[in-house]
Amino acid sequence: MSRTQAVARPGKLSAPRTIAPAHPRYVRYRRWVYPLLLLGIYLAWGSFMTVAQQWALFQTYWPMALTMLFGSFVAGSTAAGGATVAFPVFTKLFDVPTTDARTFGLLIQTFGMGMAAITILLRRAPLLPRVVLWTSLGGLVGMVAGTYLVSVPQPYPKVLFTFATTLFVVTLALSRRLVRTRSDAPPRLALPAWNGQLRLLFIAVGLVGGVVASVVGSGIDMLVFIVLTLAFDIDEKVSTFTSVPIMALTSAVGFFVHGGLLQDVGIVWSYWLVCLPVVIVGAPLGAVILGYLQRRQIIGFLLILVTIEFVTTIWFISFTPTMIVVSVGFVALCALGFWAMLAYRATR
Repeated sequence: MSRTQAVARPGKLSAPRTIAPAHPRYVRYRRWVYPLLLLGIYLAWGSFMTVAQQWALFQTYWPMALTMLFGSFVAGSTAAGGATVAFPVFTKLFDVPTTDARTFGLLIQTFGMGMAAITILLRRAPLLPRVVLWTSLGGLVGMVAGTYLVSVPQPYPKVLFTFATTLFVVTLALSRRLVRTRSDAPPRLALPAWNGQLRLLFIAVGLVGGVVASVVGSGIDMLVFIVLTLAFDIDEKVSTFTSVPIMALTSAVGFFVHGGLLQDVGIVWSYWLVCLPVVIVGAPLGAVILGYLQRRQIIGFLLILVTIEFVTTIWFISFTPTMIVVSVGFVALCALGFWAMLAYRATR
């Protein structure tokens, strides 16, 4: 991408923003930022594992580390956070309670997606800073409010999360066919001229996404990706780069709430210790690979991921009549929302 963010549709977007060249000293030293952070984390982690005699944890929990090898890559390369992989695998295959899987997702994403976000910033990848700011502020409130005020009975969290992500990816894959207006125009690289309405919109997106993340450990990144791509036709790569730091910041809030305030992490600390050295490499690697992927490849990867999630949910969970009614209603509500976003996009 060039230094200037081109405007795809004149009259609809704000003026193109030129990114000032990086300071020579920054260019010279930025290559060392990630390796030094990585080295510092490994030294602190390895020292703790040795002093606390925790190396034996790998004998029991190595399958979780293997899971997060893939999960962290997904977290860095798509708008689906690492918890999108950890949550279903931990709850369905490892029989981890939903609350523990949620907490693990928040803890591990704080470092995995945090390192991916740092990589994105260091590589000066295209993202939307105002969206990151206001969505993250809403996510902070949503995470705290959801943790203390929202309680969803089992197994609804994993079922509803599966249906929401499945419907979203299917809608995303079809959106280019559903919206024929200016079909030859490339996707946008920027939002319309920023105003108070957009600020309120993304605060609301963050608020809802933070509540969802407080229940399942992920979701705010997917939600902001949905709004950017379906409602505003933002390029999928730009939307993904924008969603990663939002999920990292929201996860950090969850880490503080559960690890510092509630102190209800328990056994999840063991899972986190085993998976930490994997995700701080896997997620940044995914962010780097994302820079070389085409938009069709991103959508295709999400389709494969969500298909596996959908099939395993149907396979492992026995649906009661009440669950079927709730699921159908939830899917209908999501479909209506996605249709409204596509309709809004077609008018612009």
